Amino acid sequence: MLKKLGRSITIANIIAFFVVIIVGAVSIYFTKKILSNANNIREESRNVVFIDNLNTDAYRLVLAIHHFLIDADEIYSNEAISLISKIKENVVIYKSYEEKGEYEGSEEEIKLLNSILSDIQGLNKVKAFFEEFAKTGKYNPNELIALEEFAYGLEDATKKINSIHFKKIERWLNESLLYMKIILSLYLIFIIIGGISIFAGHRILQNRVVKPIKDLAEATIEFADGKLDRRVYTNSKTEIGQLYASFNRMAEKLQQNDEILRRFNEELEKKVKERTQELQRANEQLQKTQRALIRTEKIAAVGQIAAGVTHEIKNPLNSLSINTQMLMREISQKFGKESSLYETASLIKDEISRINNILEEFVKFARFPEPQFQMNDINSVVREVVDLVSSDAEKSGITIDLSLQERIPEFKFDARQMKEVLINLLQNAIKAINGKGRISIETGTSDDGVILRVSDNGSGIPEKYMDKIFTPFFSAREGGLGLGLSIVQRIVENHGGKITCRSKEGSGTTFEIILPFEREE
Repeated sequence: MLKKLGRSITIANIIAFFVVIIVGAVSIYFTKKILSNANNIREESRNVVFIDNLNTDAYRLVLAIHHFLIDADEIYSNEAISLISKIKENVVIYKSYEEKGEYEGSEEEIKLLNSILSDIQGLNKVKAFFEEFAKTGKYNPNELIALEEFAYGLEDATKKINSIHFKKIERWLNESLLYMKIILSLYLIFIIIGGISIFAGHRILQNRVVKPIKDLAEATIEFADGKLDRRVYTNSKTEIGQLYASFNRMAEKLQQNDEILRRFNEELEKKVKERTQELQRANEQLQKTQRALIRTEKIAAVGQIAAGVTHEIKNPLNSLSINTQMLMREISQKFGKESSLYETASLIKDEISRINNILEEFVKFARFPEPQFQMNDINSVVREVVDLVSSDAEKSGITIDLSLQERIPEFKFDARQMKEVLINLLQNAIKAINGKGRISIETGTSDDGVILRVSDNGSGIPEKYMDKIFTPFFSAREGGLGLGLSIVQRIVENHGGKITCRSKEGSGTTFEIILPFEREE
């Protein structure tokens, strides 16, 4: 069940508010009591002062009587008469004030005031005594001493009244001090409980609100930086827990969407790559087809030339060859074979043979036969070709090394045409080696088919000629017709294979042929 964090905070605030109200109300009540006591003390202090003034007047009366007894002077008698009138008047005023109020001790005070008024009646005799003295100038000291007791009684009564006032003041002071202690205690308790509550509230807010929000903020920052697997966890059942759960659900969905988008991009990239590869293959096939068309056109042109040459040149050339041979025989009979005429005729015959060979190459390239596929062993074909050219190689100081993989399975290919391929490559290698050198022939297998590799350590092919070496009628060697490698490529491609060349000028050349075990029909 979801706990409302806001509701909990509101309840805590309401409780705190009522506690403050209660403490404030109690404090106000006791403060009111203190103020009331202070007002009572102030009033009682006035009464104390009033009674104290009565006491002072009584004391002055006693003092005036004493002075009169020592020195009977009219001054002292007048002062005594004035004090007695003043005391009587003040006691009457104070008694009427006390009779109006109803408070603790007022009855006792009124009794004392009645006692004072009784003493004042006695003081009236003292007053009459002094008035008589003023008229006659005579007095009886013993009589005055007896009347002096009324003045002492008045002083004693005022002290008793003030003691009642002092007790009231002390009681009110004690009550006020008690109320102040209660207020101070409430204040201290409020501070302690409030401090503990504030600290506990701070810790609760820190642990259940601030820290979770801070963790969520950090997780949000990491999530914004791309860390989509970031999650937050809490045991809170409040809105914070709901916020955490919402964040995790949002993060989960975004991560799923990101994963879907990533897979979509990967799939799209894969498809783009596949389409690109298909386009590249199509482009390569188009270029291959274009090259094949160009080669076909050249072959067709060669075929036309060969047909025209055969018709227009070869027959007259045969006649020239026959006549040259007859001429050489006649010159030999008449002048001998050492004569310059015989040598010239022999040179003519060689040139006619060279022209005839060129025509044969034309015809051979133009009317190249389709391969006859039969099951054959590639290693056997290699050994047969090596046996054919080994004598020429030895004469040139060239060693032929064989590295043939054993147990290569037989497959269908035209053995005669493959011999022609090897002969062409080996003859080119022999011509490329100036002096002693080495030719290596390797066979092997791969997933693509049979590998046939012919390498030499000859002069190599210049880099600028590498894209043209399979072009018909291109030859980097002086006097070459430029049809050998074209024929080799044509044979290999007719077998469904491919031929590549790696060469570095001055470091030799390697031709690599790959023939498939099974051709695509």
